[in-house]
Amino acid sequence: MKDVLIVNSETEDLLDNFKIENDEELVIQKQSKKLTPKQKRLINRKNDLKKYCNKQGGFVHMFYVNKKLLFYDLDIDRANIARIIYLATYIDYNDRKENLLILHKKNNKVEHMTKKEIQQKLGLKRDAFLAFLSDMKKHNLIFEVEEKFYLNPKYFSKGENFYKNKEYVRIMINTTRYLYEHTTIRQHKTLSYVFQLIPYANWKLNILCKNPLEVDIGRLDKLSLKDICELLGLSTKQNSMYLFRDSLRKFHIKVDGHKYYLFAYSKVYAGEKTKDYYIINPLVIWGGNNTEEIREIINYCFFK
Repeated sequence: MKDVLIVNSETEDLLDNFKIENDEELVIQKQSKKLTPKQKRLINRKNDLKKYCNKQGGFVHMFYVNKKLLFYDLDIDRANIARIIYLATYIDYNDRKENLLILHKKNNKVEHMTKKEIQQKLGLKRDAFLAFLSDMKKHNLIFEVEEKFYLNPKYFSKGENFYKNKEYVRIMINTTRYLYEHTTIRQHKTLSYVFQLIPYANWKLNILCKNPLEVDIGRLDKLSLKDICELLGLSTKQNSMYLFRDSLRKFHIKVDGHKYYLFAYSKVYAGEKTKDYYIINPLVIWGGNNTEEIREIINYCFFK
């Protein structure tokens, strides 16, 4: 059941820039009643979420199948997963030229991205780029119409969210671009492993687990490093797993001049037993709504 928000002259200042591309869970009604403390908290939380997302340059929705590796049903080159997600940060809003790849050019004029510009953005040489484009077209991730390129709305969308359940995540634009643009072509495959794990990230806390829709942190069935390697089809030999873990530690972003790592790795000791698990930095991807909780994760999970 949706919360009903009563709007009057007392609350107009709270509603500035309120909407967050249809992620709200509030029904706004104009009446003369005053807001309850709960309603005020809901407004402030939504405004805080908008500020949080705007600080990362906005976001793109990415849809997935719960508890399945991202693009699990598509036989695409693994390195291309990071590349298509990076390109998704350049799509147009779904109430304009839906999913058209665009650039803001001189005088902030919006123009479609040419094939050459797509190649330049991806940082690929000609043969690698043509192979990427062929792979994406073959699997209907990219469409070309009259020399204009569009991403499939089945997987990506910017603007109003038509996917009402929690099987989507926000791809933060600035941090995702920074992440891609500061990795080498050889690292694209490893970065793609990270993105493939998104359907296992708890929608609220970003902890990788087998029950990502769970809201009680005490009930999370967390994925260990071995679990992750098994999911991705990687070797579970100890040395191989540690090499993979170390490769993940190399990814980082910068926000407001601060360096943040993409992953936080936790290992808990309880008597003779140990449990290890990963948390993905919510400054890059996140599906939740409570910025207070997520800021605590950023501050206490040693991302910085």
